[in-house]
Amino acid sequence: MRTRFPLAHVLAVIAIACTFQAYAGEQDIHRVLSNALVCKGNPAEAVYRLAQRGSDFESGYAAHGFGDGTSYKAVVILRKPLRLAGATAAAVISETENSHVDFAAFTYAYFEGDYRDAIKTLKLLATKPFTDTSLGRFVSEQPSPSRCPPTVTLTPVDEKHFLLGCGWCNGG
Repeated sequence: MRTRFPLAHVLAVIAIACTFQAYAGEQDIHRVLSNALVCKGNPAEAVYRLAQRGSDFESGYAAHGFGDGTSYKAVVILRKPLRLAGATAAAVISETENSHVDFAAFTYAYFEGDYRDAIKTLKLLATKPFTDTSLGRFVSEQPSPSRCPPTVTLTPVDEKHFLLGCGWCNGG
């Protein structure tokens, strides 16, 4: 005896499976980008790889890279924003040349929220003294001043916005 399932039930199961797959893909993209912002793995490569693959709306993002050599920039725009310490960011950028005067992360996001909560969550330290060669106003603890490993850096834009990302010395 064969069991027959109504077409509506079959279509509902397929729709749920597709939704779950898209949700899992979106969660994976958020994890990859969140890791890139806090210097886990290869931050620039994570964003560049998504830009090379192109937009994947089912996985919740649009991506594009432009320029070349020292002027290359890749942008990943998210359907659902990244969340960090109550703040949100709708896009992650990776570039080969810094776009901000007092912020030198090469892979970063523009967050809306209280930067103080992010500083506390990430255990960042104020940059002292802050100079034109500093990576940002707040940075992750460094093993020694003579080295320049990938560094989590944050610079407030105003009371409700901040830049957060991963920076390193050029050539380092």
